[in-house]
Amino acid sequence: MSKSRMSISLLLVTLSVLAQEPNSPPVQGTVGVPKMARVSAGVMAGMVDHRALPEYPEEAMRTGVQGDVIFKVDVDESGKIILAQPVEGDALLAAAGMDALRDYRFRPYQLNGTPIRVETQLGFHFSLSGTGDETKGNVECMSQIPYRPEFRTGVLGENGTFDLWPRQVAGEGPKLPAELVGKSGSVYLTLTIGADGKVQDAKVVGGDKEFIQPVVDAVKKFVYEPWVVNGKPSVATIEASYHFGPRR
Repeated sequence: MSKSRMSISLLLVTLSVLAQEPNSPPVQGTVGVPKMARVSAGVMAGMVDHRALPEYPEEAMRTGVQGDVIFKVDVDESGKIILAQPVEGDALLAAAGMDALRDYRFRPYQLNGTPIRVETQLGFHFSLSGTGDETKGNVECMSQIPYRPEFRTGVLGENGTFDLWPRQVAGEGPKLPAELVGKSGSVYLTLTIGADGKVQDAKVVGGDKEFIQPVVDAVKKFVYEPWVVNGKPSVATIEASYHFGPRR
């Protein structure tokens, strides 16, 4: 038996400013209940009810194999993974990741109050530290997956077409005044995005007063890939939130 020691740690991501991410789909246009929604890894990470981390394969530790493994997964209406397909990463690490995914459970993803099937991406980062008998294998869950144009999020409608949700392509995050840096706060908004991808309106629905203006000033300059319905750019309204706080 190898004397190598293994440690597995769950990555807890706490950023001083969390990137703005739509936390619900556009409210206009989709008729009926779609067949499936394609949802980002960041959104699904917040819906995990139970997760398990892979065990670092002994052979991979012995041969120095490390890196990211990314999966495309289908989650059914109950929150259970029913299909997992590795799309990137070493085969040894992918096999370990597949074993761990069997124990994943999510809260059901709902659209217009109805649970629907979800296609998303999940990933694990495998890394090694130490040498020889002191080698340790570390595994972290990836909360953000590199963007792939072929995996743009949206919903598959009854007619078989993909209605693609808006994705931010330009614009910088809020710049806080010096007196707010390091303080905790949140801002919740609805954004109206035109067919040209520009923000037409930013309506504040709640949050901490002192953080509101910097957020509104920033989001009004955002540019998105437009919401595409039946192949045509359309106006969309999305919900968004910003959360600020000290790094931990």
